[in-house]
Amino acid sequence: MNKILSFFALFFCVGALAGEPFFCTKAGTKLYYERYKAGTRKIVQTTDFEIDSLVSTGNGKRQVIYGVTMKKNGKKPIFGGRADLVAQIDANGDTHMDFGATVLSFLKNLFPNAKSEITGTDALLPADAKPGDVLPDASCKVSLGLLSVTIEVTERQILRRERISTPAGDFDCIVVRERKKEDAPLHHRDNYLENWYVPNMGYVRHDVYNDKMELEQTELLQLMR
Repeated sequence: MNKILSFFALFFCVGALAGEPFFCTKAGTKLYYERYKAGTRKIVQTTDFEIDSLVSTGNGKRQVIYGVTMKKNGKKPIFGGRADLVAQIDANGDTHMDFGATVLSFLKNLFPNAKSEITGTDALLPADAKPGDVLPDASCKVSLGLLSVTIEVTERQILRRERISTPAGDFDCIVVRERKKEDAPLHHRDNYLENWYVPNMGYVRHDVYNDKMELEQTELLQLMR
């Protein structure tokens, strides 16, 4: 369950033009990430993004149709393989992520016939985000049969602008910190996350800290094609 829940903070530097979303919008693009245990080069997870299409929904709004496949240790698919997902881009270029729909897309791979229910609020990352900005909280509750998953994302703020190097290249980013609480059967986590975002690409680095602000994992973009 924690592999699904860790996914949600990822979708949301310098020199961005107004209206550029912090999400990849080019159909056919593939992004490949590797996640390592802190202080090591041991791969604990890989993630593949595939941007299928960009669809206009009217009044300047768009939908990005994409898929995500996560693998444990880079080998074994997690939660049944690829999940088919949607990101919403509004007329201002702001990115809206529906946590509940994302959780459900993964769980439906495992329980395709279970009755489901979703409540909550979207996570928002404005196209004009800048250091010092405080972002709205986000949350979701997903019920699928007897399974219930709850996520709360709070203390969201833009920390700084920063240029970083990854195996895929050098990027000018904004850095977002947030606190994420996750509850599911036999699972509870309280983490702090720092994410490095690039316009028209999304995240290029994702750090996970425990509640004592000790670094646990780092994920980096390895390849974009």
